[in-house]
Formats: sequence, C-alpha cells, structure tokens
Amino acid sequence: MTEQTIQSLMHDHIARFSASERPAEIISANVEKMFTDIIKDAFSSYSDMGKLVKEAIKQALPSNVENLFELARYNDLIATAMKTQWESSGVTGEMLRRSQAAIDEALKDDIVPEFVNLSDLLNAFIEEHKERAADAQWERPHITIRENENNYISSIKHMHICFDPQPEERSSSSRYSSDHKRSEWELANRISVSVKGQNEQGYDFGEVYSAKLEGQPIGRNFMIYKKWEKLTAALYFGGAKLVIDCDEHDFSYDLYD
Repeated sequence: MTEQTIQSLMHDHIARFSASERPAEIISANVEKMFTDIIKDAFSSYSDMGKLVKEAIKQALPSNVENLFELARYNDLIATAMKTQWESSGVTGEMLRRSQAAIDEALKDDIVPEFVNLSDLLNAFIEEHKERAADAQWERPHITIRENENNYISSIKHMHICFDPQPEERSSSSRYSSDHKRSEWELANRISVSVKGQNEQGYDFGEVYSAKLEGQPIGRNFMIYKKWEKLTAALYFGGAKLVIDCDEHDFSYDLYD
C-alpha cells in the first residue's frame, strides 16, 4: 500500500509537472546554455575562429601602437586624429572603447597650441643638433623658406620650409661635389603650408598639409619624441596653425659666441 501510494504520488507530480510550463523553461534554458557554450568555445582565443579573429584585428590595428600613445601624450587634437584612425581600421566595441579611454587618460594634461611659431620650431631643431654641429664645426643649418612658384595656378598662397642640420657649404665639400647644391627635395625635413591669413604682427599663418621628418613622410613614421618633431606633429595631425615669423637667415648654431 505504501509503495503504491509513492508510485501514485510520483505519477501525480510528473503529470502535473509535464502539464506545467516548467519543462519548456528548462529545455529553453539548457538549449540556450548549449548554444552559449558552443559559441563561446568557437570564439575562444584558442579556437580556429578565435585565431582568425585575432589575426584580423592584428592586421587592422595601426602599426607602432606604443609610439602612437607616446605621440598622443603630446596633445588632445592628435588624439582625435588617432581615434579616427582606430575607428576606420575596423576595430570596434570594447577594444575601441578601451583604446579611446587610454588615449584620453594619456592626454588629459596636454593641449595642442592654436598657433606654433616657425621660429620656435626651428630653434628647437637647432638645439637638438647643436652637439653634432659642434663636432662637425657647422656654423648654421641649411634652411630655405619660399613661396610656391606655381601659386598663380591657385588663389591660395603656399609656403615651403625645408631644413637640414648640415649646412650647404659643408655638404658641397663632402657628400656633394663643389658644383652641386642640394635641391629642397634632398633636405631631410620639409613642411608645406597653405596660408590662411596674417596675424596682428603681419606674419603669414596657415595649415600644414604635408610634412617630412628625417627623410620620411610624417604619416609613415610615428617615432616622434623630439620637441621640434612634436611641434610638427601638432601642426600636421593636430590642426595647429604655423606662423611664419622668421627668415631663413635668422638661424645659426652660435658656436662662436
């Protein structure tokens, strides 16, 4: 009688449970868990899919990331350009959020100047090369500042500033023959400016649309650590405007003062 009662109770409970919504809920929960586990496994870092995704993200990331963050510490507007590059590279979601947060954190104490004086940039360049100039007995760097000869094609004035630590007269006696002078394109550094107007002192100022550092276009190399390089980066990446407040003959290494 007791065994039959237990059987009867079991039967009743099973019947009621089967008729309720609980079996469907349990099945649904376990089906969801099964798919979750399968998908999690498929996307794990050690799975074939995970390895493919990892490689795809690696290829999409900008090169020299550690140098990008070093550059980013210099100013806020460069960060904006960097964030655009991250977004266009196809990196999205949590990784993009973390990269942007890291950039913001790195830049919180630095701001791009609205204007950069060419004299400040070239003086920083000279300061960086003074020791080398003293060893080689260079009196002055080779600097040219000129207006684009083809400005008649456009109403916009363009200026080109080319500079190299080695003076022209020394290069003629060493690397170059005495009857050969370096063209502007052979100089190590070049900044091209689209002039937008004049400041209160009457100096032209404008936007840098092209730059070359140490023989390489600035967009191909983010190894930027020196003050004059950072000022150039602020002009090219950060939207700061260059004020052409000096003449090409204003500079020397001051070795004999």
